[in-house]
Amino acid sequence: MRIEAHDDYRIAVELSDEDMDELEITYEDLDYSNIETRRVLWTILDEARQALGKEINLSEKMLIEAVPSGKGGCTIYFTVLQKPSEKNIQKLLVKKEVAPVICEFSDVNALIDLSRILIDKISGAKSELYIKDNTYRLLLFPETAYKKRIEAVASEFCDVKESNHDTVSLTREHWKKLSGPYAVNEIGIY
Repeated sequence: MRIEAHDDYRIAVELSDEDMDELEITYEDLDYSNIETRRVLWTILDEARQALGKEINLSEKMLIEAVPSGKGGCTIYFTVLQKPSEKNIQKLLVKKEVAPVICEFSDVNALIDLSRILIDKISGAKSELYIKDNTYRLLLFPETAYKKRIEAVASEFCDVKESNHDTVSLTREHWKKLSGPYAVNEIGIY
């Protein structure tokens, strides 16, 4: 766990996949309405308070942003928004998921070949595999710096679809999930 104070009002906490395992939560499970998420956030803020030697008041109005990393962890930003009135104490959790590279295959062999190539390039990055009507859809979540390179490599093996959150949501809702959260690792080793 790496903790940084950007200023008096903003703290960034970088969690590795091991930290997430230790806290018994995944990025997908983060939801402030869930008591487990609140427990994790309070634990993280308590550790930040100790590490920074700074008093952090959990009753202040706070924006909490979670951004996934390509290796299974995430970075959580805590920003104090304003001094609360007695009636207006609210916390928000905003999850920012980077739009993935969306690959569509009609040939399973092309999917396997691409996975074998990508396993060395994005082995720690999340990836999910879905199927619908004999078409495979692979969602790749590489680090932003590698996204264009991954799209270029993938385009030699499949149809690379427009990357947006609507397509991801529709895929997760209407397609059958075959593998994840590290599908490329599972497919590429065969």
